[in-house]
Amino acid sequence: MPAPLKPAVRAAETLAFEAAVVSFFTDAADILGVPKSVAAIYGICFASPEPLTFSEIESRLDISKGSVSQGLKLLKEVGAIRPVAEESARLERYEPDIELRKLVLHYLEQRVSTQLNAGRGRIREIKAALPGTAAGRAILKERVASLEGWHSKSAALLPLIKGALKLTV
Repeated sequence: MPAPLKPAVRAAETLAFEAAVVSFFTDAADILGVPKSVAAIYGICFASPEPLTFSEIESRLDISKGSVSQGLKLLKEVGAIRPVAEESARLERYEPDIELRKLVLHYLEQRVSTQLNAGRGRIREIKAALPGTAAGRAILKERVASLEGWHSKSAALLPLIKGALKLTV
């Protein structure tokens, strides 16, 4: 899918670079479950050597003002972009924080932790709903035990990964 850029009065090479960067981030958004509009905002900020205002972001991307507003809010909350203070300007400008660990930490804390917490309850439900004959139930019970093991190992690994990421701060 092409990057959601608006045609603009900028050099063709600048537009091509912006399109490639925005496309890179929107493709990655699919993997992480991030809205494409959020990834596009991060991408356009990443592709600009100068911090961008809300209006500049909105004028470069083919997304609504509401999506720009919500995307900027989310990106600021997770530390993916930061406002840049300029004494001479009244408008807030944004630049990307290029430290990947902040984004990964947020993803782990929000998405993976939530999934692991929900998984505990789902495994209990699965265990309680084992169907079939005694022999079939025994096989399924072993498989559910494996599922519990995978879940426990994942839950134990998460704090280690988060700790390693925080050490690099």
